[in-house]
Amino acid sequence: MSGDDAGRRRDGNSASTELQGESGGGDGERIEAVVDRLRELRTDDERRRRSTEEGVLLDQMAEVEERLLAFGRALGGDPDDASELPFTEEAGRDGMPEPLYVRHDRTLLNQITSWLLQDQHIGLISPYGTGKTALREILERDLGQREEFAVASVKNPLETTPRALYERVLRTAADAGYRIDPDDYWQVRDGIPWATGEAKRAVGEVADAARDDGVTLLVLIDELEDLPEDLLSALQVTGDAGVRLFVSGTPAGKERLSDVKATLDSRLRYYEGIEPFGPEDVDEYVARSLSYFRGEEYDGGSQDLFTPAAVADVHERTGGNPREVRLECRELFTRAAFVWYRTGRDIERINVTPELRHGRFGMER
Repeated sequence: MSGDDAGRRRDGNSASTELQGESGGGDGERIEAVVDRLRELRTDDERRRRSTEEGVLLDQMAEVEERLLAFGRALGGDPDDASELPFTEEAGRDGMPEPLYVRHDRTLLNQITSWLLQDQHIGLISPYGTGKTALREILERDLGQREEFAVASVKNPLETTPRALYERVLRTAADAGYRIDPDDYWQVRDGIPWATGEAKRAVGEVADAARDDGVTLLVLIDELEDLPEDLLSALQVTGDAGVRLFVSGTPAGKERLSDVKATLDSRLRYYEGIEPFGPEDVDEYVARSLSYFRGEEYDGGSQDLFTPAAVADVHERTGGNPREVRLECRELFTRAAFVWYRTGRDIERINVTPELRHGRFGMER
């Protein structure tokens, strides 16, 4: 047997083994496509052996990203890098997709909306990964488009001092048209009193002015369980000055707030426990992510990349925790990309199945 024949035999066995993670048989498969794909793999391997200037790890990263992007393009997207692939979206990033994490919990949305309309201070309490940060991002985006709200979002609470909190509120108020008179304060820089005590007084002034016009100044802040005690005190001062608060955190955060700042704790209306995804929510999340990736509007339908068995398996493994669902879907998407590339199958014949999780997949033969 020639070396080329042996190589083809090894390639054929590898493809057959790895395809066990894909649903469907091989009837009607275009042999030419498989041969072309395997020939391309050999060419890529030879190129990698000849070019190692960037080092093994960097070279492998580039190769893997290339394969993932090719898979994404075959699915109808146009990604420039791996961060634009499906299931990579993160709360807190610019351009976050439309609500994916909390829209399934209608009770939560109804209650939060009601409290916002009633001008309440709100505390959202739920375990990690259930969608608190995503909801904060949605509130900032959606309420920021309404004239009756001026929304200040604290992105890095652990690095935020009391004066920085007051400054954030004052800048948000100024953007909405509520500015202090610099002559009423001892020292002002860029429209913000320099002294912390005067900045605190200024917050009350702009909050009163906004309230007179029917505008709610709202502060959004996450990670309640990790906030420094002096920032908790500043939040209480801000709330007492007429600014509405929306704080979120884990159950441990609520307990800590009760122990450290009982007065602030008593001012909050709590909603506890965001509902996890059900199997139908997992399927909708996958469909929405793929629609967003392709630049399409979600039409309310299902999707055909993940089989029903795969959706059920993802739900069972994650318990419906949205963050874990996203990570699980990303892992399975990656494995499907490897199968697609190494076997040369048409993209329409590639499906994500539970069996993908049990195979070993790599770029090398």
